Amino acid sequence: MENLFFKKRILIVEDSKFTSVVLTELLAENGYQTESVTKGEEAVQKVHKGVPLDLILMDIELAGEMNGIEAARKIIKMRDIPVVFLTANTSDKIIQQIKEVNAYGFIIKGTDNAAILSTVNMAIKLHEANIYSKMFQKLFENSLDEYYVFHPHSLKFVAVNKVARKNLGYSSHELKNNTFLDICARFNLESFNKIILSLLNGEQEQIIYNTLFRRKDGTTYPVEVNLYLFDYEGEKLCMAFVVDLTESLKIRNELEEKEMTLSALMDSVQDGIIMFDAQGKLTFWNPAAEKIFGYKKEEILGKDLSKLLFPDDRLYEVYTKAFNNFEINQQQNNLGKTIEMKGINKKGYEFDIEISLSELKTRNSWYAVGIIRDISERKQAQEELENSRKQYLELAEEAPIGILKCDAEGNIIYVNEKALQILGSPSALETKKVNLLKAPSLVAYGFSEKLKTCLKENKIDIYEMKYETIWKKKVWLRVHVKPLVEKHIISGAQLIIDDISEKKKMEEELRNLSVTDSLTQSYNRRYFTQKVEEEIERAERNGSKFSIIMLDIDHFKSINDRYGHNTGDLVLKSLVNVIKNRIRKIDILARWGGEEFVILLLDTNTKNAVFLAEKLRESISNMNVPGVDKVTASFGISTYCKGDTVDTIVNKADMMMYEAKSSGRNCVKY
Repeated sequence: MENLFFKKRILIVEDSKFTSVVLTELLAENGYQTESVTKGEEAVQKVHKGVPLDLILMDIELAGEMNGIEAARKIIKMRDIPVVFLTANTSDKIIQQIKEVNAYGFIIKGTDNAAILSTVNMAIKLHEANIYSKMFQKLFENSLDEYYVFHPHSLKFVAVNKVARKNLGYSSHELKNNTFLDICARFNLESFNKIILSLLNGEQEQIIYNTLFRRKDGTTYPVEVNLYLFDYEGEKLCMAFVVDLTESLKIRNELEEKEMTLSALMDSVQDGIIMFDAQGKLTFWNPAAEKIFGYKKEEILGKDLSKLLFPDDRLYEVYTKAFNNFEINQQQNNLGKTIEMKGINKKGYEFDIEISLSELKTRNSWYAVGIIRDISERKQAQEELENSRKQYLELAEEAPIGILKCDAEGNIIYVNEKALQILGSPSALETKKVNLLKAPSLVAYGFSEKLKTCLKENKIDIYEMKYETIWKKKVWLRVHVKPLVEKHIISGAQLIIDDISEKKKMEEELRNLSVTDSLTQSYNRRYFTQKVEEEIERAERNGSKFSIIMLDIDHFKSINDRYGHNTGDLVLKSLVNVIKNRIRKIDILARWGGEEFVILLLDTNTKNAVFLAEKLRESISNMNVPGVDKVTASFGISTYCKGDTVDTIVNKADMMMYEAKSSGRNCVKY
């Protein structure tokens, strides 16, 4: 008979030779490949070395320091391998321990062969099913689109993926109490059931519709909903694949708005736009032209432009000459040139205007398009601009941000009161003695070069620097540099300065939080890994040496079980304080996980690392933690060798630490 399990490898961990032989023969007869060890430590070593395994049969009571429960816990922490326990003891305590390590079941010693094979087979299949389940769960959870699974009758949610929860603003726990109808802004129960009915009775396999979804905060967003029905364990469930239409509708609305804007442009611009044919008859007249000249479109279209707008003989002569010159020279780059002249509005008032003419050819007809501007409004605008400039100077003086201006040579020509406060300057006169391109301190901080580049390239830029001013004030500055241009020539720059010292202080505190362990205040695993990578690069460049110490508190679980987790936390903190008092400032201590810690020793060979580890071991064993008996730790040491990676050098230290554990604990191995 063809064996279906010939590829499955099983590790038997059993200190009874008879039981081990019986299991080996039974499993071999049924197509399994087996290996046997007698100790939990040996099983951990095999898994640590990467031996391919599909299942571990683990006796709970084993020879050696490590029982089956402890060995399984370490194995599962390293790799996802199903563990089935062998036990003659089925007490509540044992069953609870088996559950805590997430084992795939247990076999009572003396059970018949069929039950053993059935348990092994089911454990392997269950593990494979769990792998596929996790894979599909990740695909569902991490999709970029929204997915919802719910009951078609109760409409209660079964699952909602991450992007949907984020968009709605609900947690998974909150959604368990909601239904699909709760987030549908445009449906009631009756109308939604009509949609679901066509799926339930098989009339449609898929339903697509657009609606609005309601977030937790009450806001809504447009969506396209694709509904499907599927079977799951004999039950009908609905899957809703949802696309957020916010961006697509935004783009469509923007396009529509642009079309409306374009169509309304001719009617909304401030300049008068007119069009007339070769005979001077008006064919287009926008509202701005109506406003400038006072004539309605109905009064002017089809009329001779000159006789309405330039009835004065003198003005008419100027207009006719200009128009004829434009018509004759239209092919000689006269297009777009501006002509200044006088116009007369309907009420007879004379005023200055500009006309910019261009040609338009359509269906073999020639037209002139004129853009007309009332120059009197420009003059008024210039006056307003001058007034605005005066107001700006007044506002700048009282502004809550620092404002400076310099000329093209870097000389300060203006500084407001806030800038004096930020810089610690006694007066504007003292500040103006500083040249921004030449002051030694500004040159040293790199600001002068930045300003020089902005002036040269007419470039707006933002620069941050930790700066000590010549008036001995230390401050973090953000400087916004904007070149000033007059008549196409860069005349200087405006500098807006802001004191961001408090912001930088907060950023530094946040950075510290992101690299440290919240309980012990030692560095975290991610930061330690980054530093080891940097040290490997340095070692490859200059041949330096460094070492790693890995330590694990002995019997830490017993401390937690006996004295409680608060005392366990106190032991961890006390251990960190002892280590920090013994290592150098350049060395890096990190919490690797649980009760395991690692130390990166820069420029340290194996001999010196061992010496330090022994000192640390002795200090820890003498450590006084209130309410706790003696605390010890096991140490493993590795030193960088050419070709090592973060994983290899850490794994070597880890193996040495396990060897220390196997050798009776409270010792150093390297």
